[in-house]
Amino acid sequence: MDASIDDASGSSSDDGRGQSEGSADALLAAVIGSRSLFLMHRHRRNAAQRARRRRFVGSVAGRRANRPRDFDQGMRGIRRGYFSVDGQPPVYGERKFERRFRVPLSAFFRIYEAIRDRPFWRQSINATGRPPAHALQKMVAAFRVLAYGESYDLADEYVRLSRSTIEVATKKLIEFIVEEWEPVYLWPPKDKEVKRMLERNAARGMPECVGSLDCSQWECAACPKGLAGQYQNPKKRRTIVMETVSD
Repeated sequence: MDASIDDASGSSSDDGRGQSEGSADALLAAVIGSRSLFLMHRHRRNAAQRARRRRFVGSVAGRRANRPRDFDQGMRGIRRGYFSVDGQPPVYGERKFERRFRVPLSAFFRIYEAIRDRPFWRQSINATGRPPAHALQKMVAAFRVLAYGESYDLADEYVRLSRSTIEVATKKLIEFIVEEWEPVYLWPPKDKEVKRMLERNAARGMPECVGSLDCSQWECAACPKGLAGQYQNPKKRRTIVMETVSD
C-alpha cells in the first residue's frame, strides 16, 4: 500500500515537472514568435517609408553646386582631436572619446575595420577625379548622431559632410551592425533565463511577464528654437519621446 502511494506521488511530481518544462518551452516559442513578427512589421514599415521618400538626384539643371567642404581639412581635424596626426598625441584621450561617442575606442576601431572596405565606405576616385570623404569621417558623423541624437547637418562644419551623406552613413552603419553582429550577441533566452525573468517580474508585481516596452510622444510647447530640429516628429511638431521599459 505504501509503495503504491510512493509511486503515485512520484508520477505526479514528474507530470508537474513535465508541465512546467512544457509551459517554459511554449513561453519561449511565444517570445521568439513575437519578436519575429515585430521585426517583420518594422521591415515592412521601413520599406514603405523608403518607397515614399524622395530619391536623391544628381547634377541636374537648377540644383545648387556642391559646397567646397575640403574633406582633407575635416579628416585632419578628426585625427588631431581623437586619434593622432604627424606623430603627435590626440587632444582628447580614450576616456573623452568613450564619453562623447558612447562606445570604447577599441569597439569603434573594430567596427571601422569591418566596414571600411564596403562600397559606400570605401574611398575611391569619383567621377570628378577627386577622392570622396574618408570612411572615418562618415563613421564619426554617424556616431555623433547616434550618441547625441543631433540632427544630420549639425556636425557639417566639423566633419565636413553634407546632411544627405551623414543621413545615409547613419542608416548604413545601423544596418551593418544589425546584420553583422545580431546573430552573435542576440539570441533567444534559455529556459533558466526565462524562469529567472518570470520570478523577478513576479516579485515586482507583474506575474507571467517576461518583458515589456512602451513609449509615447509628448508635445513640447516650450522647445528652444535651437533644438527644434532634434525634437521634430514626422508631423513637424516638437515632441519628446517618453519611454517606459520593464524587463
